[in-house]
Amino acid sequence: MTLSEALASARYIVDADGRKTEVVIPVETWQHVLTTYERLITLLEDREDREILSGWLANRTAGRETLISLDDLERELISDGLLPG
Repeated sequence: MTLSEALASARYIVDADGRKTEVVIPVETWQHVLTTYERLITLLEDREDREILSGWLANRTAGRETLISLDDLERELISDGLLPG
């Protein structure tokens, strides 16, 4: 379903002045919109994750990033309140 098809299935409720106040769309269209939105969010998050990793790897290769032990990471996460102590 294209965006044009989804918009074509929309019906509008208007107030006494003729201003659109509500939109009614078929459930099938709404489910398609939600599915498409979820896919888009996943793709954007995946792209962001790849960009973060790529940037970190470039910094690591250039010597601008250091590694820490898992024990140090655990202590840091506990002190930041991200892991239970």
